[in-house]
Amino acid sequence: MKKYFLLILALYLVQINAEIKLEDCASIKSDIKRLACYDYLTTGVTKTSDELAIKDSNSSAGQTPKLISDEQASFGLSSKQKKDANIEIIKSQLKTIISSTSKTIGGKTRFKLENNQLWESQSVLSSIKLNNFRVKNNVVLEEANMGGFWMINASSNVKIKVKRIS
Repeated sequence: MKKYFLLILALYLVQINAEIKLEDCASIKSDIKRLACYDYLTTGVTKTSDELAIKDSNSSAGQTPKLISDEQASFGLSSKQKKDANIEIIKSQLKTIISSTSKTIGGKTRFKLENNQLWESQSVLSSIKLNNFRVKNNVVLEEANMGGFWMINASSNVKIKVKRIS
């Protein structure tokens, strides 16, 4: 019985010690140093202050967002991808032409645009809607709510929900 009691007591003390170390790491203000603290807790390997200072100075230097006037390359990227690429988007719609269409195995339609972006319909399209989105049709891609996108036929004003594939 004493063995079990001592084992439980030892595990409890280890848990309390780990919680205190996590709280200490959470109180560090510098992102790089806080990450290094968490890395040390999990791996036991520490980095020198010189390595941390070099990484910290490299990450803080030259982080101004790029303004892109021609947003065709970045239109349709998720907000996380925009943040990773450090891009600030000016407009929220894109006018282009469909260069080719194809069907997927699930019955959805893929559209390749003249700017080499690949978009896919979110649902299976009826033949009536699909006739509005043929090759060489002018379309407008517009941001919808909640991170979605609409593909709108410029001539007939028919819209379908799409997502960017590449």
